[in-house]
Amino acid sequence: MYRSFIRPLLFKSLRDAEDAHEYTLQLLALLSRLPLQHLHGPRDPRLEREVFGVRFPNPVGLAAGMDKNGVALPAWAALGCGFVEVGTVTWMAQPGNVRPRLYRLQDDDALINRMGFNNEGALALAHRLARGSALGIPIGISLGKSKLTALAAATGDYCAALRALYRYGSYFAINISSPNTPGLRALQDRAQLAHLLAALQAENRSQSQLQHRPPRPLLVKVAPDLSAAALSELLAVCADQGVSGIIATNTTLEPRV
Repeated sequence: MYRSFIRPLLFKSLRDAEDAHEYTLQLLALLSRLPLQHLHGPRDPRLEREVFGVRFPNPVGLAAGMDKNGVALPAWAALGCGFVEVGTVTWMAQPGNVRPRLYRLQDDDALINRMGFNNEGALALAHRLARGSALGIPIGISLGKSKLTALAAATGDYCAALRALYRYGSYFAINISSPNTPGLRALQDRAQLAHLLAALQAENRSQSQLQHRPPRPLLVKVAPDLSAAALSELLAVCADQGVSGIIATNTTLEPRV
């Protein structure tokens, strides 16, 4: 149905890729107002997985970027997603890069993404998640650095967002690899990454004690363009800092991929 009807309709009626994205999201947000609790996709115990202490009803979920502000979570659950990752969200609300910033490569079934972390901010997302009902699937939250925040102050930015959203995330993805926020990938450097992760784990332990909840799994989202040596070094830092997993990967800068 998607390939034979929905996709051709969106491509024909909405030439701009971001318009198609927004239209789809608005429609799903409207559907999310309906009582969808009994329409969740089929559950098969054979598909269930427990990873880093989180139980997933199935291993196929929605990655960050589609529903940055968490406006259509019940619809995603009803469609059968095994998890939904919202964001990337930043501490400060921000509009992202100037449009157009999303381009279709139809012959390659691909997109060029230059979005720039457009989102309503961590506090707005926390407010929306607080009003939502239980979905029965894990909710991951991808955290990024605000564009206006200097790289030297990035740690405080990430920690503030983690603090605001802590009670709502089943796990947190630390996005240090988007190519669309100036300087962000410098956080993959060994020293800077160790400093950032140590601070986030300290905040993780603090919030765990304050809220009487188990510490949340922290995952690091990496770039696909790292050299083998740089990737090995990054993984060593993540292991040293007790990171629960790696998300592979973010947007590539290599057009031939």
